[in-house]
Amino acid sequence: MKKYNCRTCGAELYFDAATQKLKCEYCDSEFDPAEYEEMAETGQETGEKDSEKSGRIAGEQEIQPETADSDARSTDDSEGELVVYKCSHCGAEIITSKSTVATTCLYCNRAVVLERNVTGELKPDYVIPFVKKREDVENAYRKLCKSTFLAPKLFKEESTVKKIKGMYIPFWLHSMHADATLTATAKKYRVWQVGDVEHTEVKTYQIERSASGDFDKIPTDALAKMDNNLMDAIEPFDYSSLKPFVPAYLAGYYTERFDEPAGQTKERAQKRAKDCMYEQMMEGLDGYGEVTVQNEHVRYSEEKAEYGMLPVWMMYTEYKGKNYIFGMNGQTGKMIGEIPKDYKKAALVTAGVFLGTQLLMMLFRLIGGLF
Repeated sequence: MKKYNCRTCGAELYFDAATQKLKCEYCDSEFDPAEYEEMAETGQETGEKDSEKSGRIAGEQEIQPETADSDARSTDDSEGELVVYKCSHCGAEIITSKSTVATTCLYCNRAVVLERNVTGELKPDYVIPFVKKREDVENAYRKLCKSTFLAPKLFKEESTVKKIKGMYIPFWLHSMHADATLTATAKKYRVWQVGDVEHTEVKTYQIERSASGDFDKIPTDALAKMDNNLMDAIEPFDYSSLKPFVPAYLAGYYTERFDEPAGQTKERAQKRAKDCMYEQMMEGLDGYGEVTVQNEHVRYSEEKAEYGMLPVWMMYTEYKGKNYIFGMNGQTGKMIGEIPKDYKKAALVTAGVFLGTQLLMMLFRLIGGLF
């Protein structure tokens, strides 16, 4: 278990999106995450216990779900196994899935980075740090609720707003070269009329097109439980902020390691590359009355997959048996999701308007009778 302490006062450090630094909330000291990690690796870290250097703390044990209480079971997203850690700050037990990389202690809110899930083959190549702060996403969410007519009360409650969680989502970043060919038949129609007779001329053309391209870091989320369409919708990410991965960027956020190998998500990346080239090859064909694709072929080469952690703010809210998702790109601020409408509230509003109208009409008739 990795902890990040201030080198000035020893207090807890968290990654601050506003300054892009590890920041101490007590003395306001700031540290560059990459430099902090480098100093730790060269032995300049202070106050680190031997059990923490090993990436595993005293008291860590694995348990089966049936040995945990019901609340612990409900938080388990692994396939039947939980891991229990003892918080080195307050001593409380942290129960989490075996795939968790970073989280916080529920009791002391201490940032916890479980390094064994980001070492060796599990270590990401890149990370895009959070830019949008919690207050940014909460303000944007409240604005969305206000702009949604008849939003249910549940979605406006502070307890719901506080459920928004900053998460680093594991992504595979696929790069490749692609060559595509397309053959199609296209028809043009010319219609004219002579007297009462309508004439139609049909000209048929053979179309052959090709395209090629180099595609760099097409993102595909690497969590099986994550909705792929949801993650696609939250793009794009600005790769100019892509940094070499160090665990310090995760401090204070929730993170899980990938559970879908790169090979399982490769076809999704290939399809995106193919769709891009297909759109390019079809350009200019809208002048034909009818286009029928007969054959298309794509050949991929120079394929490579890199592992990255990308920032997302997310919240799941259950309402009337349905899960509603709100999300925000933690770098760009792009929002996704929907707020439902409370039609019972709509009926009450309609009834209130009707009653108010009737009362006004009665008042006008009463005033008219007096005069």
